[in-house]
Amino acid sequence: MNESARTDTAPLLIIGGGAVGGYIAAHLTRLGETVVLWEPWAPNREAIAASGFAVSEPSGDFVAHPGLIAAAAEVPALAPRLTILCSKLADAPAIVAEVERHWRGTWLVTLNALADIAMAEELGAERVLGCIVTGFFANLTRPGAMQRHRARGDGGPALFRVGETAGPATPRVHAIVDLLGGIDKAEAVDDMTAARWTKLAFNCMTSALSALNRRPIRDLFLEPTLRQEMLAVALEVVSVAAVGAVRLDPVCGIAGDTWKAAATGNAVKRAEVEAGLIRYGAHMNATAISGMAQDLSRGRRTEVSLINGVVVDHARRHGVPVPANDALIARLEALTPT
Repeated sequence: MNESARTDTAPLLIIGGGAVGGYIAAHLTRLGETVVLWEPWAPNREAIAASGFAVSEPSGDFVAHPGLIAAAAEVPALAPRLTILCSKLADAPAIVAEVERHWRGTWLVTLNALADIAMAEELGAERVLGCIVTGFFANLTRPGAMQRHRARGDGGPALFRVGETAGPATPRVHAIVDLLGGIDKAEAVDDMTAARWTKLAFNCMTSALSALNRRPIRDLFLEPTLRQEMLAVALEVVSVAAVGAVRLDPVCGIAGDTWKAAATGNAVKRAEVEAGLIRYGAHMNATAISGMAQDLSRGRRTEVSLINGVVVDHARRHGVPVPANDALIARLEALTPT
């Protein structure tokens, strides 16, 4: 069966049943969508097969039972109308290549970095959409179960930001926004470059430091020493974005132009940024940790080279020094298995 055989009733295929993928699969299943989950990690897949995927969040707990497959060879029989990629960044290229051997459909990428650009170049922009997941604050608590700390529809920024890899939002983007909007707030994005770098700034400044210090993300915002370290990392990311003429959306509720002025050494704007970080942190969950912290605690290799490392690569191309990010990568890489 090929792509032309798809219909509007064809299932949604979600690859990766961690916190993000499992959450999307569970909520869409609950909303009545036909969802199939491919979870390569056997313990998680087996737990979901036995007992479903359990979601715990402020708006209530529930268990969903999406369909399951165990291999890419099963994808053609599904003929999915959309494949949503939620795997680890490091695993994504091999997973995409394996699926492409069997099925050529449309991909929605929720990897929160620059992966959609490379996929669009390889697979064709008409087959790839980008999606930034922001303000999720969740973790897999055990195989087959996750906890989200942020309340759905809490008035904060959109959880899902969807756009074409380049150019303004199209009707298909708005269709995905409608789909994901049943889970939590979703918005169409006309400038995915800004959205990517905005999310990249937040990930770079919080994920690795939460892991290195073995502390909740909230502590990075509220403890002065940690906040200064976090701010140094963030301002480097902002400087690299500025050299590349990238516009930034608000980061932690602070306007992109304020961040850029702070990165140039404007003391008044730096003070505004720091005050904004304190306000932002005051409303965060006191226990949420980053994905890198979760990986480190489980003895897994972190994605620091694929997140902060993206900034370092861009910085080198533009001749911008980023010592805080360089040091962060080196420190975390020294703690992770090879």
